[in-house]
Amino acid sequence: MSSAEQKRLLIVGCGDIGSGVAEHFLQRGWQVQGLRRQTDKLPEGVSGIAADLSDPESLAALPPLSADYVLMTLTPASYTEDGYQRIFERAMSALLAAISPAPKRLLFVSSSGVYGQREHEWVDEDSPTEPPRFAGKSLLRGEQLALGSGTPCSVVRFTGIYGPGRFQMLKKVHNGECAPTEPLHYSNRIHRDDCVGFLCHLLERADAGEALEACYLASDDEPVAIQEVQRWLADQLDVPYEQGGAPIARTGSKRCANRRLRESGYELRYPNYQKGFATVLEGFRPDDL
Repeated sequence: MSSAEQKRLLIVGCGDIGSGVAEHFLQRGWQVQGLRRQTDKLPEGVSGIAADLSDPESLAALPPLSADYVLMTLTPASYTEDGYQRIFERAMSALLAAISPAPKRLLFVSSSGVYGQREHEWVDEDSPTEPPRFAGKSLLRGEQLALGSGTPCSVVRFTGIYGPGRFQMLKKVHNGECAPTEPLHYSNRIHRDDCVGFLCHLLERADAGEALEACYLASDDEPVAIQEVQRWLADQLDVPYEQGGAPIARTGSKRCANRRLRESGYELRYPNYQKGFATVLEGFRPDDL
């Protein structure tokens, strides 16, 4: 296949999930570019574009960006209001202005943090988005910029991402810092490999000329109380189930429905927390804490 015939994918903010997507399409003969601050951390075969999206001077110096498909997986440098505004509002505007001509499809990775529901409600792509926190508000603004850009666009709202090497929950359970019994708090999650798999699935559908929805809520099949998850993990780790942690405060208690993900034809590799956390437990070494 000549370079003129190769399909071109640009991944903006090419971290862990973006790198997984990059490796998938490199194996299929695509040209893949990755935009991030440290290009030496890109997978082999990805052409690097160095830029610091939190730096206005770096944004102003962005070269023209061109690709058949664009995936945006942006991560703020800090959990602060300014940090989120810099990335999901100011950087988004600059990125969209730099992309020309318009790609065939833009995928923007967002989060279930755009929902404000707190009373165990079921939510889906059509549920009201009234985020109470600055992070959700900036994510929602990023979605609006992407969807209003004039480019065919799909927003993917991931729930809590977990997987190998992501040990925050296991450390809490091991240290006896589980959430208290009350208030009951429903949690939602999706395995890192399913994040990569679903994004690849959508890009392949778009490349095949199939219609995509404007928004997908991407989560596993089983919203479940965090108390149940932590109790199960304590059993797996063979440690006492001790509820010495603080109540969950950063996210509201809601149950995320993944019907649209399922209807797209994607099959989850890890449809529930038991199967997904099995892969995390394999690499967890309490002695390293």
